[in-house]
Amino acid sequence: MQKRSASLVLFVLFSLFLTSLPQSAIGQTAASAPQSDEAAALATIEKAINERREALGIPGAALAIVKDGKIIFAKGLGYKDLEKKIPATADTQFAIGSATKAFTALSILIAQDQGKLSLDDSPKKYLPYFQINDPETDKKIVIRDLLDHSSGLSRTDLAMLTGELSRKELIEVTGLAKPTAKLREKFQYQNIMFAAAGEIAATVEKSTWNNVIKSEIFKPLGMTNSTTTIAEMTKAKDYSFGYDYNFDTKTTRRLPFREIAAPAPAGAINSSVRDMSKWLEFILNGGEAAGKAIVSEKGFEEWTKPQMPIAGKVSYGLGWFIEDWNGHKVLQHGGNIDGFNAMVAVMLEKKLGFVLLTNVSGSPLTDEAKNIIWSALLPGSVPQKPAETVATPSYPKVSADQLVGTWATAKGTLKTEIRKDGDKVTLNVPGQQPYPLVAKPDGSFSLSPLPDSFSLSAKVDAAGKVTAISLVQPQGTVDLLPTTPVEKPAITVDELHKKVIAALGGEENLRKVKSRVVDADIDFVNQGVTGTARSYTEAPNRSATATSFSALGKVIGKGYEYFDGTNGDETTSFSPTEEWAGLKLDNAHISADFYSVLNWDKNFASIEILSKTKVGDKEAYAVKFTPKKGTPFTIYYAADTFLPIKQDAFSVSSTSQQQLPYSEEYSDYRTIDGVVVPYSVTTHSLGMGKIVVTVKEIKQNVPIDANVFTHHDVSLKAVKAKSRKAGNAH
Repeated sequence: MQKRSASLVLFVLFSLFLTSLPQSAIGQTAASAPQSDEAAALATIEKAINERREALGIPGAALAIVKDGKIIFAKGLGYKDLEKKIPATADTQFAIGSATKAFTALSILIAQDQGKLSLDDSPKKYLPYFQINDPETDKKIVIRDLLDHSSGLSRTDLAMLTGELSRKELIEVTGLAKPTAKLREKFQYQNIMFAAAGEIAATVEKSTWNNVIKSEIFKPLGMTNSTTTIAEMTKAKDYSFGYDYNFDTKTTRRLPFREIAAPAPAGAINSSVRDMSKWLEFILNGGEAAGKAIVSEKGFEEWTKPQMPIAGKVSYGLGWFIEDWNGHKVLQHGGNIDGFNAMVAVMLEKKLGFVLLTNVSGSPLTDEAKNIIWSALLPGSVPQKPAETVATPSYPKVSADQLVGTWATAKGTLKTEIRKDGDKVTLNVPGQQPYPLVAKPDGSFSLSPLPDSFSLSAKVDAAGKVTAISLVQPQGTVDLLPTTPVEKPAITVDELHKKVIAALGGEENLRKVKSRVVDADIDFVNQGVTGTARSYTEAPNRSATATSFSALGKVIGKGYEYFDGTNGDETTSFSPTEEWAGLKLDNAHISADFYSVLNWDKNFASIEILSKTKVGDKEAYAVKFTPKKGTPFTIYYAADTFLPIKQDAFSVSSTSQQQLPYSEEYSDYRTIDGVVVPYSVTTHSLGMGKIVVTVKEIKQNVPIDANVFTHHDVSLKAVKAKSRKAGNAH
């Protein structure tokens, strides 16, 4: 029963508009670079951006920088067409993804200036079908809440990703999703609320969102090389293809374009950096273009002021992240969509802004570019290092091994652990991926893959003993103190292993089962989507899962994943196939081991009982499993029954360096053929929220066709054709 992850459902972790929180360095305000140094600064920027582009496997990019009312840099880097080696230019159209949100918010403010709506109106006034699955929120929510991510809803992207629903249907599906917070309680990024806002703008203008953006923004700004659909972009003289980069195989592949007509107001604009420079000039001019105010002074202030706190000095306006960089206010928004990644950032008081567009999914370069560009053009704002002749370490020099242990604030919050796994020492923050500590010359440690604005340092006493650690991040510095060591349970790993095997039915019964087919219902609680799944597992190590997604009474998507004992992949009807490699493939080997609970010695380099702790109201043993190949995970075994009741793990992908945390809870154990199996699995993930899988039927020792453990075409067109063929055969 022990699995790397329950293979009852294909978990869709891809997010269409991935937006990371802003990151900034820490320092004092100072004057910008002298004009005579501008050319050298721009050369430094171009070199740094290009080097990182190549290191991150990004085929092409384009960068424009606007300063004091003029374009001081506009250039393409690399290729817009990697296969034919056609260079990107300043006029190449790229998808800008969620940087579209600022345009949609502006269209609402323009409509407010015209007296057609108010930010404080209920969305129901314009969209009678709009609702939130919480009576209080449904009654009090206003248009402003749609634009600052304060609705209480987490991401409801699953239905959106399928591409099978209209904008109205997407809004209705989101109305079925269970919120994860109360109205205005906390910031939670939300795409469909922006789709609703865009539809409101279209409704009051008696038009479409696409035409509103073109007539109210593109036309007066002179943005003649910008589009709102892929169909339009691919008719342009100069546009880029989109790609992803596999960090395990070091290969790049072209991705199909994703037309997002339904959620368009959340991320459908395509543009070039030269055209986007006109957008930057408009913002830096306080809302004016060609001497004419496009939005009122009051509207511009609403657009660019903090509306919803996020953390520390970071907040969200209306379609903008608002952050602090060395004392300077920065408006910025990233964008990520299949094959493209973007960043738009402006520093109003310095009359400085840039746009960076790239043609690869989910790259960190666009966020890194902020520090690269600001530092080069505003060197006086960057903390200067002491001259080498008087340089001394800024922090006590300690080894990473000296920091191993558990840490928390003086009030006992923000509990973290620094662990040693093999030759690596990592910082482990609950709900986040492990961050390897890398020693720096000044005595501090970088936290890979976070940028330089994040670091960790130690405080020591006169004897050199570490008394505290400081976690430096853009939102401020947090001091952590050592916590009282947790007393390890008296039970040994071998003793625990025997009890777990016995609890699950005993080795003899476990080995009698050679195959298993499970049918289950799925409730994507925070998505408004339901589904069904059928999973197949067969000894010694083959597995597959077929998933169907439904909303508003119809099937909106299909998914399939398989592992044949050596290789595997996963695909959906709405995303390209991902062939497993690297850690993803390593984890599949462990997950597919039919007798994994019997093979602890075979699969794991180490197994450690961390503590005896509480899971809900149950006492449990927390056991950390470190695979010989793969990512570590922790399983919690009930202290009374020794059945697994929870697992904490990380989802990995070859096309992203991020590891996304998720947890699974197991309950409703039943005995079938002498083997004890959970009939309920509840998953919590950052991308999908809460997912409840309820088993309907389990069949064991049934024959399974070998073709099950191969790649399947799950496009809805192919599935429907197959169904028709099967119907004709009967």
